[in-house]
Amino acid sequence: MKVIRYMIRATGNSGQERRVLPGEYKTKKEAEKKLKQILSPGKVRKGTGYMKGKKIYLTSYRDTQSGIGINNPRIIKRKVFR
Repeated sequence: MKVIRYMIRATGNSGQERRVLPGEYKTKKEAEKKLKQILSPGKVRKGTGYMKGKKIYLTSYRDTQSGIGINNPRIIKRKVFR
């Protein structure tokens, strides 16, 4: 049975060919939400003590993405077998 799924394609920071990021989404809205999450900036908090005045970048979802980053992401629509 063929069903429609949405996926995110992007170019890596090294300029290689486009690849599909892991994950399939049933609706375009789900894919847009995930894309917004991936592209959002990392969390930062103010340093205290000897780190006063410095930014501390917290581990976040974006650090766990496989590969070396993404450029120019697009949402694509595909028919897949289920």
